[in-house]
Amino acid sequence: METLQMAIANIERVDILTEEAAPRVYSIDTASDASAEAQVSSGAEKELRIKNQILAQNVTEDIVKGYNVTLTDSVFAPEVFALVDGGVSSVSGDEFKSYAAPTAGEVVERVRCSLAVYASEKDYGGNSLSYFAFIFPHAKGSPASVSLKDGEFYAPSYTLKSRPSKGQSPVRAVRLPSLPVIVAADADLPASPVAGKTCILIAASGITGAPDNAAVGSYAVFNGSAYTAV
Repeated sequence: METLQMAIANIERVDILTEEAAPRVYSIDTASDASAEAQVSSGAEKELRIKNQILAQNVTEDIVKGYNVTLTDSVFAPEVFALVDGGVSSVSGDEFKSYAAPTAGEVVERVRCSLAVYASEKDYGGNSLSYFAFIFPHAKGSPASVSLKDGEFYAPSYTLKSRPSKGQSPVRAVRLPSLPVIVAADADLPASPVAGKTCILIAASGITGAPDNAAVGSYAVFNGSAYTAV
């Protein structure tokens, strides 16, 4: 049987959706690098050996606990930096005022979030056929580092630790017809959706027109008359 093969390229966008009563969404369209490293509880092999014979082996398998996702951005986004680092950013409109990192020596309770990294499926002519969302649930940031170099633009690097709940997949890949429109209120729904092409990311509960079974953080595609969950 022929194997399905798809050519996936680029980082088209990164969405960070906080897991709060009133979720916040941060979209990054300037990310230059994203990598996910599996965090594994390593199994073991214990053998019963008598002289030159192995009579039996007791083997336990590796178990994936989650992923550590590292993102490199091309610009500085104070609110994203604060979410990951756990500090407080002061932004008024388009004006950045200040940032204060967490107090040294104290435990920081960082906000959990869902992280979606979008890449595009390309054809022979370089056109985008569809988009793939790689989704990492229940992620928390870690202390951010600052590295500046004379003559170079500051490119902040973030590490978020995704640890799914028991029985939940540590990473999902969802194929979407387009980059999703973020819908946090009824007014955010596209005015003229196109069947099979318009996709939304549900960023709040109680959205009129969203599928009844669609949870916050899920996707839906317009089928010509209504949105259906992906």
